[in-house]
Amino acid sequence: MKIRPAAGTLSAAALTVAVALGAAACGGGDNANANNANSASNRNTAAVNTNAVSNTISNAANAVSNAAAGASDTAIKNLVQANLTRYGVSGVTVEVANGEVTLKGSIPRAKLQDAMKAANEASPKKVNNQLNLQ
Repeated sequence: MKIRPAAGTLSAAALTVAVALGAAACGGGDNANANNANSASNRNTAAVNTNAVSNTISNAANAVSNAAAGASDTAIKNLVQANLTRYGVSGVTVEVANGEVTLKGSIPRAKLQDAMKAANEASPKKVNNQLNLQ
């Protein structure tokens, strides 16, 4: 059943219903937009929390790695010194930092090959030769 107002006129009741429906439609949209904004905000908050957790884990892993590197440096230094003794090379100071060995001191030219072999057998990342040859 269709109710038709008089031609060219809109009843007050119909006008009120139209305005109410329009307002409800707009309000619904605003609520939907607000809900979407809240969802996006919650996702961003979750991302920040995830990053914080990720950073904490990364920092812990770096601390463990650095501690292991320190232990490795000590082990490498001890092994190089033992190898130098085994090859009969004296007068060499061994420094190890971040897996890199630096040899300092003065040795006879004939012992250079033994000194380098002693250092390389410890499997360092790199050997820096700062030896003075006699």
